[in-house]
Amino acid sequence: MSYVKFQRMRKRDCYLKQQWFMKALCQDTVISLQDGKVRIDHSKSYCSSKESESKNSFSVVELNSYVLVEHASGFQVTWDKQATAMIKLNAYWKHKVNGMCGNNNGDIKDEFMGRDGSKKSNANDMGNSWRQDSTCLETKAQVSPCDKNPYCKTWAMSRCQIIKDDTFKDCHPKVDPMYYYDACIREACVCDMEGKYLGLCSCVANYAHACMARGVCVNWRNPDLCPTYCDYYNKRGENIWHYEPCGLANVKTCSNQDLVDTFSPFLEGCYPRCPPDAPYLDSNVRKCVQLSHCSCNHNGQTIAPNSKIQDQCNREW
Repeated sequence: MSYVKFQRMRKRDCYLKQQWFMKALCQDTVISLQDGKVRIDHSKSYCSSKESESKNSFSVVELNSYVLVEHASGFQVTWDKQATAMIKLNAYWKHKVNGMCGNNNGDIKDEFMGRDGSKKSNANDMGNSWRQDSTCLETKAQVSPCDKNPYCKTWAMSRCQIIKDDTFKDCHPKVDPMYYYDACIREACVCDMEGKYLGLCSCVANYAHACMARGVCVNWRNPDLCPTYCDYYNKRGENIWHYEPCGLANVKTCSNQDLVDTFSPFLEGCYPRCPPDAPYLDSNVRKCVQLSHCSCNHNGQTIAPNSKIQDQCNREW
């Protein structure tokens, strides 16, 4: 498999709110990730294609704080609904993709290929060549956030130090912490509070995920640093939802079980311990239910059990 991980591109100036938005183009289909929701839009030509005959070509599953998108041809997108997404491609896609995430040919030396097929000298030139919207301004060489906001640097260094300290000591020999530490400093030096904490927490979480991929589980979150409050999902008197720092295997769900089985042992977050009389997790409503009570999800809309919808190709499901 080939992995490509990327983060949102920060706007040039600081705003009270920052939005993360991504579009992935797949033949006649656009996958949009925005505001914590996944939307899949097909072109008119898709509806007359052979692929449209399969209702299972795309699968979208919510798993705790992540969204998983899978296509039958062999690519998967994992998104944390905020700042980080990961694309996983199988061997079929080797030499068959291009864009901001590279060409999946196994050669890291030619990752900066522009839209015109020429190799760019830096990330800015490469990114600018792939602009989809002419109204989007070209990115210029940017000032380091810590130089722009020097008053944030001390705070950033103090908070990001966790990546280099004893909390992750078992992982240091397997995953170099400096790349993640430097990225954490840059992200934590932004000027607004929301972006500061989002950048910090995303970078530390990315390092923890890289450690988990190398077999090292690190329970790094605490009430003072990027806390996760799973008890929010428990009704009064319940004790179903619990935080799992390194995922949880054997989670029964209403959705694509194979996809969940692939990722749940590696994704941190809130997981339920469903009772025997309601053993399936309905991630659309975050409840444990019987299989017959499972809902569905279509382009961010929850569909009640035994209901029918009409898709973009005017077919009834």
